[in-house]
Amino acid sequence: MSEKALSDLLITWYKKNGRDYPWRENTAPYRVLIAEIMLQRTKADQVVPVYLSFLKRFPNPKRLRQATREEITKYFSKLGLIHRAELVERLAQDLNKRFCGHIPKSREELLSLPSIGEYVADAVLCFAFGKDVSIIDSNVCRVMQRVFDLKIKGEARRDRGLRRLVDGLLPKGRAKEFNWAILDLASVICLPRRPLCPKCPLFSLCKFA
Repeated sequence: MSEKALSDLLITWYKKNGRDYPWRENTAPYRVLIAEIMLQRTKADQVVPVYLSFLKRFPNPKRLRQATREEITKYFSKLGLIHRAELVERLAQDLNKRFCGHIPKSREELLSLPSIGEYVADAVLCFAFGKDVSIIDSNVCRVMQRVFDLKIKGEARRDRGLRRLVDGLLPKGRAKEFNWAILDLASVICLPRRPLCPKCPLFSLCKFA
């Protein structure tokens, strides 16, 4: 099966089964950035109420810059991410000092910000700025390794071969849907244990099933 056919299967499935989250409805750069910071190693459903409350209190980088660390900690502690409050405080300072309160559009500039790693940078570029960028995390790696029967030594999300594979599958102009589709597939069907293979849109071509 071609790369386009696989991508089409995923996107078609996503249109019918994709999850609804506020950061997918409103993809303003600041909103996406905050969501992705909160979503790291945290379940999305748990993030939603904290995310909405946080944005109500700090709707933009300028307001966030005025917050104390204690105020920021109040929100991140609800997600078990107390250690991230200091980084978010520094992030707000950097955004206002270096970028006049705007979220930078380049990967290099995003990576220069506190608390921003490769995954968050790529997510912002794709979901907020509409760039054709692959999103690679452990969940995406699991799906790709199963579908293509990949044997990867070391940390899969840092494997260049796997990234090239996902880049090759990425449909131009539809990166958001494609990336969301894989993330959702990994969360509700391609589970770490006891995956629901018969319900998977890629069942017929997956080498794991």
